[in-house]
Amino acid sequence: MYDERYSRPGLYWGSKPTQLARDFVRIARSLPRSPRTLVDLGSGEGRDSIHFARLGYRVVGVDISSVGVRKADRRAARLGVDVRFHVGDIRTYRLSHRVDVVFSSGALNNLPRRIRATRFEHFKANTAPGGINAMNADVPKPYIPPYSMNPFASPFRSGELLGYYGDWEILDSKQVEFVSNSGGVPHRKAMDVVIARKPD
Repeated sequence: MYDERYSRPGLYWGSKPTQLARDFVRIARSLPRSPRTLVDLGSGEGRDSIHFARLGYRVVGVDISSVGVRKADRRAARLGVDVRFHVGDIRTYRLSHRVDVVFSSGALNNLPRRIRATRFEHFKANTAPGGINAMNADVPKPYIPPYSMNPFASPFRSGELLGYYGDWEILDSKQVEFVSNSGGVPHRKAMDVVIARKPD
């Protein structure tokens, strides 16, 4: 499914960083110790990974689509930005060492409910002390018609994402509603957003 989307001309998601990426950078700049290493889970065509690398982060982008990974690689090279992109599935991908930041925008809904708790434990365990997890996930609303281009996606319950970070410092937590143009069809959606810091 994603291979087909990313094989189209242009950038399916656009080139501008996501709102989550911009919010994370703003918050990170206010911390006493600036994070340096970051893994972007569900990096797609690389828009957020490239944004972070341009700001000096050492970035690994991971996506299930080999087409998206190749496209991101080519774009990073064309822009002169150093990012390592890998093919990997957010449901099974293992972080090999601790990083300062685990970031994921728009990909968590690919996690089946039965494995979410163990996946978040893995993300948290492989975040360095004082490091950050910045995440968002779609949540259903009774007044917003359901819309998904991904038949395998599972929405999160409202507040579920925050619940995985009850033992961390919450730097930002909110629910946002907006109009998305993904797939070329404008539609309303709601997302839970959490930016949390691991205790030192």
